[in-house]
Amino acid sequence: MPQVRCPHCGFAINLENRKEVDFGLIKSAAKQRPRTFTDLLHVTKLPRKTLNLRLRELCADGVLVKEGHLYRLNGFSNDNRNMDFAKGLSNTFQNKKLRASLMLIALTLFSCGSGYVLALFTSLPSVPIIHEPEVIGNFTMVLKVNDVADLYAWQVGIAYNSSQMRVLEITPGDFVGGDFPFFVNATDSVQNLLLIASSMRGNEDGKNGSGTLATITFGYYTENYSIPRIAFDQVFGTILLNSKGEAIPIKESTLTIAVLEKP
Repeated sequence: MPQVRCPHCGFAINLENRKEVDFGLIKSAAKQRPRTFTDLLHVTKLPRKTLNLRLRELCADGVLVKEGHLYRLNGFSNDNRNMDFAKGLSNTFQNKKLRASLMLIALTLFSCGSGYVLALFTSLPSVPIIHEPEVIGNFTMVLKVNDVADLYAWQVGIAYNSSQMRVLEITPGDFVGGDFPFFVNATDSVQNLLLIASSMRGNEDGKNGSGTLATITFGYYTENYSIPRIAFDQVFGTILLNSKGEAIPIKESTLTIAVLEKP
């Protein structure tokens, strides 16, 4: 099977996995509501020819239904493309800890319609610039983990109102440091969700203790905005994994996010 090499990490990526990622981006966008071809171009960031080909395949498989100019999911589907993508990663990376961390990050990106995952695989063509409202101010929030044991990989979803603000900057915290070489993020303005994920690599034990996972700066469009919060109730929202790839129970005090007071 032909492969491409990721310019960021150097891993060889199976093109069949690239195809499954494309399918996932399309289905994630269509799951929210029926989409036009133009909508899907903006959301998935796929090249026009690639998107057209993927839509034909999904329609032929019965996963999508085209009604006029709209594409919608065909109800419940037995399509196993998401599982195939995960299996592809598992087959590519045999180290269990590395596989767990990469799958966590893949799910972070895979669950968003941002197209970020494709930026890891190949250079994308330029897309039309979408003009956003003017930012009139900003504030910074600190995401912390408290009294955690054997933290090997983590993913946190942060719910925010995209009509009131946008994400300006995300910086790894002191708890992450050089111990967590994988640090990625993706925003989905449709679902009003920011996803941040980070992971260790290799045969290492997870990290213990408390500290800052990330600092996030939001720019707001209006003075009357709602404070972002950790999303515990959304699929692929928030999860902590230990070095065995097992979920770490999250208590109310395990993860906190608060506005950093300006000096």
